[in-house]
Amino acid sequence: MKKWLWVVVTILVAVGVGGYTYSRHQVQMQGYHTEMQSGKQAVTAKQYSEAEDAFTRASRTIVNDTAAQRYLSQTQTYIAGQEAIKARRFAAAQTAFTTVKNVKKGSSVLMTRSQTKLELLDTIISQRKRDNKLYQKALVLNQANEFTDSNGVLMVLFQNKQFSQDYYQDIYRKAKGLRHENNAALKSLTGSTPITNNEAQTVTSNANQTSEQPAKSSDSKPAKESQSSSATSQSSTATTSQTQSSSASTTSSSAATSTSTTVDPSGIQATRAELTAAGLDGNQFTDAQIQAIMQQAAAAHITPVEAARQWQSQP
Repeated sequence: MKKWLWVVVTILVAVGVGGYTYSRHQVQMQGYHTEMQSGKQAVTAKQYSEAEDAFTRASRTIVNDTAAQRYLSQTQTYIAGQEAIKARRFAAAQTAFTTVKNVKKGSSVLMTRSQTKLELLDTIISQRKRDNKLYQKALVLNQANEFTDSNGVLMVLFQNKQFSQDYYQDIYRKAKGLRHENNAALKSLTGSTPITNNEAQTVTSNANQTSEQPAKSSDSKPAKESQSSSATSQSSTATTSQTQSSSASTTSSSAATSTSTTVDPSGIQATRAELTAAGLDGNQFTDAQIQAIMQQAAAAHITPVEAARQWQSQP
């Protein structure tokens, strides 16, 4: 009788322990799936810190689960890549996103986004190489005391609208400092502040407006002429022809004079001094010609010395 009693007790204990173990396993699996689903949803919503926390909890719910570890590692590497971009450590960012993209059986969302990040990094790195090359060229000109030419190279950099983005801020700050140094040197040579990039653009705009004004004035003026005798008409026509010829010449001269006054005289003086230092006789150019050279340099993204040489080579 006692033997049967112990058999019954043993069976009951085994059933109880087995039931508890099974129930505990079911709870663990449910929690695991819940955390994994939460992590994937957080990744889709670009809430990467929340995704990292969810995958961490999933990996602790079922120890040594490879899927949870894979998603967790992939998410952490993606976060590291983003932080590397912010710190302008672009090579490290490339390594991180390449690792995320190559994870097998991981998050397809992170794989796709890593490919997009890698394409962006290719563009950033290429642009930085071009910007650095231009900055180094401007720096060499500065060290050779070619301050106007150095500013001409820097102008090309600052005309790029993307140059002020965070990806290029280190180069941008150096370029601004070099331009300030160039302007200070030119001011010490000429006694006044040289023309800036914005002023050069304003000069070009004003010159274009000035060249359009005569045509607009001519179109808007109504033709009102009184009729007289044929002899008087012929004499009037001849006089008018001479007057128009004289007026055209005067208008052209007036436009050039008016345009030249829109430039800061210190900018003209600085450019003339730079032309002379480059082997050209700066005094042979009038103020209007210096202004035209500056406009041509700004429009063609070349230095004033190069623009002056092109000006001289024109027939």
